[in-house]
Amino acid sequence: MVNLRGRAAIVTYFIALPCIRCDAPDGYVIDNSTNIGYKLFYEAQTWPVARDKCEDDGAKLAVPKSMDEFLFMRMLVRQMQYPNIVGSKYQLLVWLGINNLDDYRVWKNIDGENIEDTGFHTWSPGNGVGYSDAPEEPHCAGLDAVNMLRDFWCHLAEPFLCQKYFKK
Repeated sequence: MVNLRGRAAIVTYFIALPCIRCDAPDGYVIDNSTNIGYKLFYEAQTWPVARDKCEDDGAKLAVPKSMDEFLFMRMLVRQMQYPNIVGSKYQLLVWLGINNLDDYRVWKNIDGENIEDTGFHTWSPGNGVGYSDAPEEPHCAGLDAVNMLRDFWCHLAEPFLCQKYFKK
């Protein structure tokens, strides 16, 4: 038996959010204020593989360039169905397109821009410090449902968030 009450509640919730457009193709959810579509991938991947999977989908790993964009992404992550995540033992972090792989002192987005210059670079306490280029240090960034940006180890498999632009 299908629980229509639960489905109706979900539909009502999405309808109540004026910034979401539901006509996006391929499972993307569009933020109307930016025309950026976001898609959560539940099959966990390492950061480099997640980057490549987004590109294969015609997108890129999501990059927040403002607090509003970050809050929209975090809202999507809060709605994740955590039991559906495959291949991650942590299931708390979603990869974003931010790393310091080239220089541990500089966090850049997937476009090669220093995130200090792009409008959003707010880290959770104790994160984003970058201590060394050593591989055992966290060099990739993501978000969870509670905190701001979090640094994490790129070689660990996590779900990921892709983004691409849609025309109005």
